[in-house]
Amino acid sequence: MGNTVGSTNINFCNFYSSCKDTYLLGLWCADGYWWSSSVGLSNTDEILINQFREFFIQKFDSKRIKYNRHHIFVNSRPLLREFVSAKSNLGNLKDENILQAYFAGRFDGDGSISKDLRSDCRIVYSNRKEIEVDQKLISLIGINKTKIYYYQSAKTFCLYISRFEAEKFINKISLYSIKMQKLMFVPRRDLASP
Repeated sequence: MGNTVGSTNINFCNFYSSCKDTYLLGLWCADGYWWSSSVGLSNTDEILINQFREFFIQKFDSKRIKYNRHHIFVNSRPLLREFVSAKSNLGNLKDENILQAYFAGRFDGDGSISKDLRSDCRIVYSNRKEIEVDQKLISLIGINKTKIYYYQSAKTFCLYISRFEAEKFINKISLYSIKMQKLMFVPRRDLASP
């Protein structure tokens, strides 16, 4: 495809109407990285890395994509701006399906749950502002019993979802979540369509 590196007229993502793009935003908010004009993902799960690889292949010439086992990135200021702007404006996500896709990405990147799929349902964050925004957003999909904990030794925040709502949360994100598809063996919604 080969978009121009410095072009500012390109829209790569539609975070407000594409569940696929919003899933990637959630995943990037959890495990993404950026520097200078590069944007990418770092994760030990090859399937999650491949989600970004497929996205990049649709947007860029394959020679521009830098990839190794646990990292993938591309040099693109416009794409980096879109991701950073979307992360700064998460409060604009309102549609329930879009929010479910976003939380599926967040959960796949930094979430966990016990084997019973009810207890210890949580998502880890690196700062208070992000977790507070997400605590408000998660209520828009009907998950209201949440608590924020700060673990000083790890310098991380955790958004815990009550065991009384964990199953409901998992059901809402399982249509989009790769992690939950592995655990539940449920067919995943096609993220190729909005």
